Amino acid sequence: MAPVTVTTTGPAPPGDPMLYRTETATGEQPSVGDLFHRLVDDGKAYAKAEVNYYKTVGTERGKALVNPLIFGVAALLCALGAFGALVATVFVALSAVMKDWLAGVLTVLIFAAIAGILGYLAYSKGKAAVGGKA
Repeated sequence: MAPVTVTTTGPAPPGDPMLYRTETATGEQPSVGDLFHRLVDDGKAYAKAEVNYYKTVGTERGKALVNPLIFGVAALLCALGAFGALVATVFVALSAVMKDWLAGVLTVLIFAAIAGILGYLAYSKGKAAVGGKA
């Protein structure tokens, strides 16, 4: 391979890890301390770039989720209103055939039983999903 002549033009701009010189102005190899400091500076620059990248990605994803979150909360409120109407309808239907206090107790028992069954199903499926026996 043919010898290459390299001339030094001065130090790289501050903060630019790609343009560091590999030799000093007198042609001497850099010391281990200089190499270590350069390695630390390069590592810091890389870490800062990674942090900034993930901050940007997180911010963009967060901004993209604002509207779906608003629509989801609105849907949840509408579903809660519909559930309240269902409970009221069951109570009115039962109060037409029995005393009001008994219809109220029976409505509570019916929906407590439904909630218990759904809660048990959620518990058993969740336990099975993480490896436990259901």
